[in-house]
Amino acid sequence: MKKNKMVLGTAQFGMDYGINNKRGKIPRNEVFKILETAFESGIDILDTAYAYGESESVIGEFINTTGRELKIISKLPVCEPEDVGDIFDTSINRLALNSLYGYYIHSFQNYMDNPEIWNVLVRMKSEGKISKIGFSLYYPSELDYLLDNEILFDIIQIPYSIFDQRFGSYFSILNEKKIEVYVRSVFLQGLIFKAPSELGEDFDKVKDKIKRLNEISKGTDFSLASLLLNFAVLNDNVDRVVVGVDSIENLKELLTSSEHTDKIKPIMPELLSFREDDEKIILPMNWR
Repeated sequence: MKKNKMVLGTAQFGMDYGINNKRGKIPRNEVFKILETAFESGIDILDTAYAYGESESVIGEFINTTGRELKIISKLPVCEPEDVGDIFDTSINRLALNSLYGYYIHSFQNYMDNPEIWNVLVRMKSEGKISKIGFSLYYPSELDYLLDNEILFDIIQIPYSIFDQRFGSYFSILNEKKIEVYVRSVFLQGLIFKAPSELGEDFDKVKDKIKRLNEISKGTDFSLASLLLNFAVLNDNVDRVVVGVDSIENLKELLTSSEHTDKIKPIMPELLSFREDDEKIILPMNWR
């Protein structure tokens, strides 16, 4: 089976998530169908977190019920160093696993306040509980700190989209260091799918860009989802692209989109021109 570059994000399996998500949390029976379809399509990694409500537990039920072998990456919530072990154990118990493929520190500020947390993860990796340890980041300044201080991490998750290209200049550096690069928010939580007329004045700067993207989509016969997904997939220094879905139909659309990569390659220079640096727009935490 061919490996798919997509990683399935599972926040919506455990809670309401995303500006364009009108359904809320996905029913359990549909989650199982989504996971089975993803597995059969070559998606072999799931991205979850301790903080994603019931997400870890639902994944664990799927693994227990089907016996499917999937690589799981989870995230450590804000905590004290002495609590890391118990939180990790809760996660792997929910997931019905003995170890994790990857484990991120979910809050960089928590790491800065309690750097001993990293030493705990290093020890757990040496004990075989985790294959790869790293960070989920929001800002290039956070990555600068890790690189400047020579923190030896294996894996990183960062936002990257047709609008948010802040980390683009770091990809080759991370690749040289053999650090696995996972990117998220390629759809900006559904913002780019919304009609410009649905967006408030805070998004005035990108309304024309969204219109232009829709025009490119119509002119090329590639869906907007296909353009946005393949923008990240086509970056050779991106190892994996984390995508969330809210239905089985949504997943099938993305699987179809992933077949268009080679055809979209010629318009990559044009897609790169959509870069937007305003953090009020590209960081969902700043939306009002």
